[in-house]
Amino acid sequence: MKGHQPATTAPGPAGIDPAALTREQLLGWCCALCGTLLTGDRPLGTVTISQGPTLTTYPLWACDPNCATENAWRAAIGHAAGCEACRTGECATGQRLLDAYSTAFRGER
Repeated sequence: MKGHQPATTAPGPAGIDPAALTREQLLGWCCALCGTLLTGDRPLGTVTISQGPTLTTYPLWACDPNCATENAWRAAIGHAAGCEACRTGECATGQRLLDAYSTAFRGER
């Protein structure tokens, strides 16, 4: 009887390491790039994972719109929601987060 053999994988699209993906990412529930729950998605390609004699191919999905844009927006809004200085427009952190969102948004277009 053979012992446990580790899974072998090949690099996936966008340099994704298939061995690092969670079950939720492999099943298309979460973004393969950032790990957040998918509400809108776009296809990335597929990865094939072999576990012993079994090969399984999984389609990968990512956030749509782009993860960077979505995460930058969430960070800016999450910060602003609890920041008194943001309400008066005097918060350097809030401005930095909004600038990061603007940069990500322009890069997406």
